[in-house]
Amino acid sequence: MRRRKREGPVVARGNDTFEITLSAEEQTTLLGFVDQLETILEMGPDDARLRRLFPTAYHDNPEHDAEYQGYMRDELTQSRSASIAVVKEVLTSHELMTSAQLHAFMTVLNNLRLVLGTLLDVGEDDFEDDIDENDPAFGQWQLYGYLGWLLEWTISASSGEDN
Repeated sequence: MRRRKREGPVVARGNDTFEITLSAEEQTTLLGFVDQLETILEMGPDDARLRRLFPTAYHDNPEHDAEYQGYMRDELTQSRSASIAVVKEVLTSHELMTSAQLHAFMTVLNNLRLVLGTLLDVGEDDFEDDIDENDPAFGQWQLYGYLGWLLEWTISASSGEDN
């Protein structure tokens, strides 16, 4: 007998459509974080929290990096803003998502993790399971793990692995 896999927070529903099965409260909370991401993006390129969203392209040549940033930053910012707009629409709608909307959702989840990872100074050897509950950043680490979990389910749904 084949066991049916438990449905996650993002589920493929067929015909290239997907459903977010988070509770209304979870969606509202996530929407608040998306709003915060949008605010941070609007603050401009000098905000340190954006360091991982706009990484240095030329570490050994600041002149080339400045030129690259000049060409790409506006385009990347516009792309991220467009994804945020899509996710806001998705999180306030009860409609199924298209593949394009799911891609925007993945992008925003990843961007949230990058910004939070910058705030937490996450390194390759850091694991949220190793954080003491008394650490002042414990909640942020929990959120970082939650966003990773949600991103993993979203990728699984996108690739058809949730079936």
